[in-house]
Amino acid sequence: MEFIQIFGLLVAVFAIIRASVKLWNRKIRKNLFIIWTIIWLGVILIALLPQTTNLLAGLLGIGRGIDVVVYLSIMLLFYLWFRLYTKMEGTKEEITKIVREISFQRKKK
Repeated sequence: MEFIQIFGLLVAVFAIIRASVKLWNRKIRKNLFIIWTIIWLGVILIALLPQTTNLLAGLLGIGRGIDVVVYLSIMLLFYLWFRLYTKMEGTKEEITKIVREISFQRKKK
């Protein structure tokens, strides 16, 4: 087993343990825990059986297995960035609304 495979396994196991602790402490929801666990189990699968990426590449019509991993990772990162951006915008709008209400209440006094 190569160093990168061992490193990938360790990172994935650590991430699953961290997600489990956060679920136990109710800092994340169950559906989010399931999604992240599936992602990290995929990392474990790729670390243990790297040839699976070649199989997936063949099914998708992509040349090499590592290309599939890179493409899927980039898509996942953009999706997560989009979700984070929309949540931040929602938070910004909520803060603006609260500040306006506080300002309005102070002006009434």
